[in-house]
Amino acid sequence: MKKTAYFIIGLSLLFSLLHAQDFTYFEKEKNIWLQVYSNQLKAQALDSDIKALERSIKEAGTKKKIELNQLLQLQTSKKKILDELPQSFDTMLEKITVESVKDINLIEYLFTSQKGKFNIQTQRLKILKQEFDDAVAFLTKELATTESQENRDFFKEYQLKKALDFFENASGLLENKEEVLKRTKQSYMSELEAYKQTQLPIHIIKIAILFLIFLLFNLLKYFITKKIDNEDRLFRIKRVLNITFFLLILLMLIIFNISNIVYAATLIGVIAAAITISMKEYLQSMATWFHLSFGNSLKVGDRILIQTNNNQIIGEVINISLFQVTLYESINNTTALDLKRSGRTVFIPNNFFVTNYVYNYTHDRMKTIYDLLEFKIPFTCDTKRVEDLVTEVTLEATEKYMEIALKQFSSLRKRYDMRSREFRPRIHFIPDTKSSCFILYIWYAAPYHQIMELKSQLSQKIVKKLQENEIEFCSN
Repeated sequence: MKKTAYFIIGLSLLFSLLHAQDFTYFEKEKNIWLQVYSNQLKAQALDSDIKALERSIKEAGTKKKIELNQLLQLQTSKKKILDELPQSFDTMLEKITVESVKDINLIEYLFTSQKGKFNIQTQRLKILKQEFDDAVAFLTKELATTESQENRDFFKEYQLKKALDFFENASGLLENKEEVLKRTKQSYMSELEAYKQTQLPIHIIKIAILFLIFLLFNLLKYFITKKIDNEDRLFRIKRVLNITFFLLILLMLIIFNISNIVYAATLIGVIAAAITISMKEYLQSMATWFHLSFGNSLKVGDRILIQTNNNQIIGEVINISLFQVTLYESINNTTALDLKRSGRTVFIPNNFFVTNYVYNYTHDRMKTIYDLLEFKIPFTCDTKRVEDLVTEVTLEATEKYMEIALKQFSSLRKRYDMRSREFRPRIHFIPDTKSSCFILYIWYAAPYHQIMELKSQLSQKIVKKLQENEIEFCSN
């Protein structure tokens, strides 16, 4: 029984090899249609071989099964390689296609017209059709030559007749593809002509209107530049004109597309998104301006401190505009110790106030702050006596400001949940980590607009008072 099975397997493999050799005459012409047809026959033959081998492996013994498995792996590898090649006429014709255009617009009409694509695909289809006719002629000639031989190869005749029947049935594919391509082109050309007669003149008029607006605005800016000599005024007028031009163009685009609600809404959405991205800082500044103008956190006349790039800026707010806050830099400790200059005008974008801390010296009615004086005195001094002397001098110099601060703070407590507070001088003795002495900290109430003046007067009085009482200062 096993010998019979092996004999059948051997015959089937021998037949497949002979069968595969018979397919080679389809490739002699080097025609793409014949190559695809040959690939199809080879794939069918390999499928039959693989199925026959799989059945035989189930019935074969251990030793024979190893040989059959090796042969199965070989045939499977051939099949994988063959699968990468085209095996169907449909696959070849799928590449001959042009996507239909639903709506013709100005960009499609001017720049992405598909006339060229139709011409390319028509030429490709013409070449394929010529090769198809050449393949049929080759098969017909090969069949006539085979039939005229004395020793006729009946199997080859059968294969050639089968191939001719297959090509005859497949000729309809070319005719259908040619008809589809022709109808698609006719439909596209009709839509293109309809757009040319109806929509194109309207679009040309719209573009002409936009161009005219652009030209008028530039002429207006040119004449304004010639007439106005003041650079600041000229800059403001140009900025207003640019904003007006942008809004007018936006309005015209909406009006032009108002008939198409969906398109107009999409256009507005796209423009709004583009504006939001490109003018993010300006939009933030406008929103902040609204908050600053109608809120109560900051107003003209307030003294504020802001910190940018590790630099402190202290000044009085002299203007709050749509895009920026203007400060006038004041004389203070920071300008005296670090910058050595003051009195500059500082322009701060409004969006800065969204993500940064702002210290307001004069919020609501509160116009006083705690200021600090520092002295170094030795550990050997009588700190209680020093405290009494410093407190006496400080109270004398700042008593009137303490009463003012208390009244102002009462107003602030009405708006916020705050505990009562005394504005008496605060005296602290803190050991210095770098020298053998105390650092004397003196906190006292001071009006925001007289900080440096009061600091100067109080410093002189304290130094004089301590010297009169033979209190020494640390020199290091």
